[in-house]
Amino acid sequence: MGGLLGGVGNIVNAAAGAVAGGNGGGGAAGGGDFQAMMDQLKQTYQESMQKSMELRRVQVDQNTQKKVADERVQ
Repeated sequence: MGGLLGGVGNIVNAAAGAVAGGNGGGGAAGGGDFQAMMDQLKQTYQESMQKSMELRRVQVDQNTQKKVADERVQ
């Protein structure tokens, strides 16, 4: 997941640079780059949420299995 967070950080930094530097250059081109970065950020966020939900599901399954195993021992 560290790579995913690093990717989000790179996107945010690039977007901030585009906003800060976009005022001097062509506004339309800068706006298009910003929108593309925002779209990429949304996609990365959705992927992160899916992985988070999958991890949570695995953790719940493991806890359930552990409880069943603990009850068998008793």
